[in-house]
Amino acid sequence: MKNEIGFVVKARPYPPEHIFLMDTPDFVPAPELWQWIKSIFLNPEHKLFNPDHVHLGAFYYPQIAVMWAKGGFQKQGRFVVGQTEKIMINASGWKKERQEEQFYQWFNDLPDYLITIDATYAQHANDVDFCALIEHELYHIAHKKDEWGIPSYNRETGKPKLTIQGHDVEEFTGVVRRYGANKEVQEMVNAANQRPTVAKADIYHACGTCFLRVV
Repeated sequence: MKNEIGFVVKARPYPPEHIFLMDTPDFVPAPELWQWIKSIFLNPEHKLFNPDHVHLGAFYYPQIAVMWAKGGFQKQGRFVVGQTEKIMINASGWKKERQEEQFYQWFNDLPDYLITIDATYAQHANDVDFCALIEHELYHIAHKKDEWGIPSYNRETGKPKLTIQGHDVEEFTGVVRRYGANKEVQEMVNAANQRPTVAKADIYHACGTCFLRVV
């Protein structure tokens, strides 16, 4: 399908209709979404290929698992529609077994990383917004670097070592470069391009513990 900015996006997967019904599971595994991600953003032959994610190409589903959630949730005053996490079960005994069993029921395996997408948001988002959300979550799974800043690899498998990384600001630079700034990032850009309303010297003299360089 051709969207409003002119590039063609292979028909993207949509959440299954049954997730929106009453008395149905709130979470549904989405292997079709991972296959779509690999065919679009991890495929060097596709126009939307992003070399920033090339380290993810060696991983299969469900090493990196993807699932739909019926809806998003509130966190620190914001509504979350996507989340990426490294699966870490910090428990023992039955609690550990319960958590592991849940993952095996979903994925028939224990994932290393899990990307969860709000199905309600995905159902209504346009192609550009949806692509931006997916890439935002992919950017959270970074190629781990060693103490010298060199990308590291697993000696046994040869695959890249992965790690969770936070935002560049309130967004990833790569997402802004490819899709443009959201409202919060644009406000920061606008503020950075204006003369500061409070000079560094004023801050320094108002708070002597800041140790700001006065210029």
